[in-house]
Amino acid sequence: MNLVPLPFRAILVALLCLILSACLGTIEENLDKAETEAQGQVYDPPVTREEIAPIDGAPTIRASGLASLARLGFAPIDGIPPDIESRLSESLRRTAFRRNMFLVPNGDSTQSHLVRGYLSLASNSLGAVIVYIWDISANNGSPPHRISGQVLAPNARASWSSIDSEALDILAVQSMEAIISWLNNQLGRPRPDDRNIVPFK
Repeated sequence: MNLVPLPFRAILVALLCLILSACLGTIEENLDKAETEAQGQVYDPPVTREEIAPIDGAPTIRASGLASLARLGFAPIDGIPPDIESRLSESLRRTAFRRNMFLVPNGDSTQSHLVRGYLSLASNSLGAVIVYIWDISANNGSPPHRISGQVLAPNARASWSSIDSEALDILAVQSMEAIISWLNNQLGRPRPDDRNIVPFK
């Protein structure tokens, strides 16, 4: 027996859609700001009234050639609580998609590279510092490649509960652009067996 009147259910659905749209808009704005600041520029948010600002379709760094065919799977990230990992994973996924790179569940049959992450927090006079390390391993058994860096979360404490979504978005942009740059360089190189090959006569 359905106890919820149909008009009331319609209102609930409409409210949920509005809330979801607002959340997605905030994520996109944070990613736009993170991308701009990662390039050393000052972010000037667009003024919108009824529509969410469109997604920037052409970030400076994008996966190209064979790198665009790579499929990254992320292992569980060490050093962060589950709620932070969930927020960071979503930001990484959206950041990768905007750069022509696709993430797959760890262990997926199409996975070509495994990324293991290690995060920690430190503090200084300006706020909290997120220190990150990513180890990228290809399925061909080659040694992992390490990428590391740090992100400042102004006015935050050395506690994950004080780290906001903006800092996580900046972390996602810096990390994914470094990973994609390495993949573009690594997969764009000719293999040793392809060099100076003399054809049979």
